Amino acid sequence: MIFSVNYRAVRVFLKVLAPFVLLNCVILFLLRNIHGNEALTDQQQQKSESHITLNNIISTTTATYIQVDIQSRAPIGEYLWNHIIEGKKELYLTHQHQDIYKRNKTVNGITFTFQSGKSEISSYSTNLVLIIDGSSQLKQKKEEMWLNERLNSHTPKTLFVVILGDHNCTNNQWIIPYLSSHGGSIDAVFIVRDPFIKDDNEFFQWPLGVATHRDFPLFFSEDIDILSPRSFVCNFFGSTATGADRLFKELNLENLCYLKTSNTSFTTGYDYIQAVSDSDLTLCPASELGSSPETYCIYEAFSLGSVPVVEEDVTVNCDGDPLFLLKQHNAPFILVESLEDELGDVIANESRMNLQEKIARRATVVNWYANFRHRMASQFIQVIRSRIIQ
Repeated sequence: MIFSVNYRAVRVFLKVLAPFVLLNCVILFLLRNIHGNEALTDQQQQKSESHITLNNIISTTTATYIQVDIQSRAPIGEYLWNHIIEGKKELYLTHQHQDIYKRNKTVNGITFTFQSGKSEISSYSTNLVLIIDGSSQLKQKKEEMWLNERLNSHTPKTLFVVILGDHNCTNNQWIIPYLSSHGGSIDAVFIVRDPFIKDDNEFFQWPLGVATHRDFPLFFSEDIDILSPRSFVCNFFGSTATGADRLFKELNLENLCYLKTSNTSFTTGYDYIQAVSDSDLTLCPASELGSSPETYCIYEAFSLGSVPVVEEDVTVNCDGDPLFLLKQHNAPFILVESLEDELGDVIANESRMNLQEKIARRATVVNWYANFRHRMASQFIQVIRSRIIQ
């Protein structure tokens, strides 16, 4: 039997059904991808969620061009430039046996020129950020003398100062007469270690950050292994005067935690970074340079996915709350009044956590620290921009 085909009818049939067939194919493709995404393990999701960039927090598009020079005379300048703004630096010149570093970066329409060292970028900078060391009365006097010399030679249109405050959280009031609200030239101050001087208008609290003077590097969240078991429950690097050796013996922590004590200050090196990144907890007693509980140790632990255990109630001169900035941003640290009295309980709580819980916590820590750095960058840039274009 021979069948005849009505080609005209077939063409009409295909013309009507083709859109529905195509739509079904698209739906099946999307469903397949959705189920494929759902098949990711919890560990893979936690790892991928920890990738955060500065551009996720700060917009990089604007119609206004602004040039800002940053001159750093203190180690916190390296933290601002390398860890907060995420800028690079390169050797510019060597002057009187001192290396001068300089580099540019544009963020959110502002082109920053960063320079570290005693030499001046320019005597005629229109918008200038000075980063100075006021950590002792002697250094304050030197920095104030230098500030006066700068202002006498040239007063920029806008001037901002980032200050490493007094180690004991006092004696920072010397900068107040230089504020524009007091007839001075400084438009805003970002200050480390002073819980009293802050109004979020002219004074802004600023983080101490990591020990850039010991060359502690910037780690991005994707650099940190949060999935593997870690060799140590905790680690401690510090002075023998803290009594950590005795405490570790009393609590039988010699095989659980990494301990290194010294009569002198230590240098950040491979063993330190490796020990912190291979520990679930990092013990951070009060500062070796003063009585503030805010230490480099806290930020270094965060950057490596280790939870800082911070002695909060150890201050003498730092009244108020020296950890206010970190608490304001809900930092994922463990606060204790005394490591001597509470470390045993902290270790016991840690022993009850399984690996999955620790992985989730590590993801939280590295995510939080990346977000914290970017929020600080956003605030810094926003304050500068608002004062320049007002």
